[in-house]
Amino acid sequence: MNNFKRGVFALLGLTLMALTLSAASAEEFELIIEHTEIQETDIKPKVGDTIKFVNKADIAHNLYLTYEDGSVLNLDTQFPGTSKTALLEKSGKVVVRCWIHPIIRLDIDVAEAD
Repeated sequence: MNNFKRGVFALLGLTLMALTLSAASAEEFELIIEHTEIQETDIKPKVGDTIKFVNKADIAHNLYLTYEDGSVLNLDTQFPGTSKTALLEKSGKVVVRCWIHPIIRLDIDVAEAD
């Protein structure tokens, strides 16, 4: 095998190792939705972590996350008894709202990944 191929395989190996380590360090936080409220929380998520929203209400919700730069992650309709997961892609303040029930609001501070 020539040096070029060895270099390519070494680079691929390092990339896979980095991806595995970052995935292993990511956390999943679970938040409960009851009626028109998301449970109070003091979570400290980082970029790359996920938040699992569990709908324990007897009504549907449609949560969305808005980042400071204005970008939006829409989780679509979430029926009672189901869950939706959001991958946190950016650091800063993230606001969670419901399209159906505007009274729902949760502010989350997302830190940079380690």
